[in-house]
Amino acid sequence: MSRWAIVFLLSATLPACATPAWALPESAAGRRAIRGSMVDVVHESDELRSMREFDEETNRELVKPIGDDTTTPPAWLADLKMPDLPVRFDARVLRYLEFYKSDRRGRAIMTSWLKKEGRWKALFEDALRRAHLPLAIIYVSMIESGFDPLDRSHAGAVGLWQFMPEGGHIYGLRNDYWIDERRNPEKATEAFVRYMSDLKERFGAWPLTLAAFNAGYGAVLHAMQKYNTNDYWELCRHEDGLPWETTLYVPKVMAVAIVGENKKLFGYEDVATEAPYAYDKVTVPASMSVAAMARAAGVPVADVVALNPELRRNRTPPEPWQARLPRGSGVRFAAAYDQQRELVKPIQVRFGERIEELAAAHGASTRELKTLNGIDDTADIRPGMTLLVPDGRKPLPPLACETTIVAVPDKDDVVAGRKRIFYRTLPQDVPSEIAAFFKVKPQELARWNNVDLDAKLASNMVLQLWVAQDFDTSKAALVDAAHVRVVTVGSPEFFDLVESKRGRKRLTYTVKKGDDLKRIGKKFNLTVADLERINRFGATATELAVGQKLTVYVPMSAAEKAKAACKLTPGGLAPDTTKDKEDVVLKAKEPEPVAEDDDERNVDPSLPRPPPPDGRP
Repeated sequence: MSRWAIVFLLSATLPACATPAWALPESAAGRRAIRGSMVDVVHESDELRSMREFDEETNRELVKPIGDDTTTPPAWLADLKMPDLPVRFDARVLRYLEFYKSDRRGRAIMTSWLKKEGRWKALFEDALRRAHLPLAIIYVSMIESGFDPLDRSHAGAVGLWQFMPEGGHIYGLRNDYWIDERRNPEKATEAFVRYMSDLKERFGAWPLTLAAFNAGYGAVLHAMQKYNTNDYWELCRHEDGLPWETTLYVPKVMAVAIVGENKKLFGYEDVATEAPYAYDKVTVPASMSVAAMARAAGVPVADVVALNPELRRNRTPPEPWQARLPRGSGVRFAAAYDQQRELVKPIQVRFGERIEELAAAHGASTRELKTLNGIDDTADIRPGMTLLVPDGRKPLPPLACETTIVAVPDKDDVVAGRKRIFYRTLPQDVPSEIAAFFKVKPQELARWNNVDLDAKLASNMVLQLWVAQDFDTSKAALVDAAHVRVVTVGSPEFFDLVESKRGRKRLTYTVKKGDDLKRIGKKFNLTVADLERINRFGATATELAVGQKLTVYVPMSAAEKAKAACKLTPGGLAPDTTKDKEDVVLKAKEPEPVAEDDDERNVDPSLPRPPPPDGRP
């Protein structure tokens, strides 16, 4: 049996989505480097993962409801206190009840949930009473998030009630760089109450209402229309009706509501619950860090973080903000907060503006600015975003000015009636957005810069754009045209300047009798692979002819580097475009013939040293 067959058999025995014990942990930093953006982080508790595993077991075992459905509980549940939601003792409901009563996993999950329930119960019940909704609806949060305001699903739902971004926006929850009110317990609960009231108004019956909360009201309406019924339990029986998860969701809500109202019967009467969510609400100045708030209030930072989960950057947004502090600390904060204020001010990011430029312009380092704004990934920075910068500092002195080389299809091209500008790309840029901002056609952008509109751009590319004469260039961060050298890509001028920046020069070598790639490579400290790549031929096409011209790269001398630096300074010398550079190095000293089996120690010491450590030409 081949090793591939063995691997296949091993992998075939693993459950779906399982991670084998021998798998190495992945590197988030490595994936960030490859993707060019941060990897989405799913924040899911152990309890919710265990719950999903049990749901999958139920999925496999209960293909259809078992036995007759009834609204009468079985004998062992005869003394139940019923929740204020209608309950039907469907096979799935009974299965979840048994899971929470007798299964070790179910008891661990429910114990954890009931502990956390104490923190939120009073807040939830108050909102539900005011909206005249059943109090048992608090258990939706139990199965949605495990009562964790920071919970984030694979689909991007967030918070105690798992709002998606669109749903949160509809119900007035702010979600931007600084704030995500889906994680705000009070505001998210008020939004949930309005959302659930709207669903109840549309569907009437609670089973359909709960199903719509889980699957989306459109999916439920489609199933009702297809099977011509408004009975949730009937819809659960049919293929391509409700999603399977939704056929489990409503029974699960009913089951946890029963357990929550009958803790003693299910053996949870001794579970100690967390203290209720209590705080002092204070008005905090714009852009105050959580650490400064904690110092002013005289409380641990962790307590302030826990009470303000909507603060995405551990800092209030760039406007006065209503924050929560541990009960009893508000008075102390009011007396001391002014001593903790930081000298910062908000600015708006322009199109194409880089954090390095922003930092230098406001007298800060890039690291300081990233820390100040809680920036993990600079790709999150978008035009129009408000960021904080130090207030009252002088700009840092500019770095030594060097010419930016911009390679274009034809440097002599002009577009009548337009002015040329230069834009340096950011990691998140896409051609269509750049074209839209500068009010040019994507096809024009592609033609001016050899750009593939379907591919992503690399950061630090410099694009030329011909924009309208009246285009307001102050709205974007542009490369100063006075420091730009436009060259035709692949021209002698292009290679002269580009290679000069790398401390190398490009020469032409004429193949002599007895030469092969290994011998020539040793003369210039290049590998055979280097020569094949530079000269664009493969390993199977390396027969050399006497007189054949090959391109090689060699490091510059100190004098040559000084001359190149002058070329790359605005106002410096014109580039040396002399084409007759053939055999320049070899005229200094022709090395002795090298035997085929010689190693790298036999390289003539008079030849230039090898290129940089990556070994690339």
